[in-house]
Amino acid sequence: MEDKKDLALVKRAMRGNPKAFAALIEREQEYLYRMAFLYVRQEQDALDVVQDSIVKAYRKMKTLREPAYFRTWLTKVVINTAQDMLRQRKAEIFLEEGGDDLPASVELSSEERMDLHEAVAQLPEKYQDVVKLKYFDGYTIREISRITGMPQGTVSVYLRRAVGQLRVLLKEESL
Repeated sequence: MEDKKDLALVKRAMRGNPKAFAALIEREQEYLYRMAFLYVRQEQDALDVVQDSIVKAYRKMKTLREPAYFRTWLTKVVINTAQDMLRQRKAEIFLEEGGDDLPASVELSSEERMDLHEAVAQLPEKYQDVVKLKYFDGYTIREISRITGMPQGTVSVYLRRAVGQLRVLLKEESL
């Protein structure tokens, strides 16, 4: 930290003072954006990373062990958040390869939606759960991992297998 005044702000923020935290963030906001942009390389994504990081940092402020290392700690929060976003994007791109997949942004007719729900209902239950959480509820792989208690790798594998099975089921129905 730069001086005793900054250190005092960090200590107040650690005790739950939102104004102290806001003052610290205001000082670091430009730095946080630059750091996020280095990872995600897109303006809107960098802004999202900064926003998510600020929320995470505020919630976890009490986990900061040494007030003098606030900036280092905050930088790590930004980096982890950016990496999470990149992993999520990579997983979504992987799952959506092939064009017949289920991108969350596609609008389906009511008939297509019924077909999709029927196809999902034919999947093994463990696949149904992750598909519903990911594509119908919009959770990230990390969030699904936390909700289900499964490792993130398992969630990714289940999603990949489920999407493959859905492709087959939906193609069979269209014949």
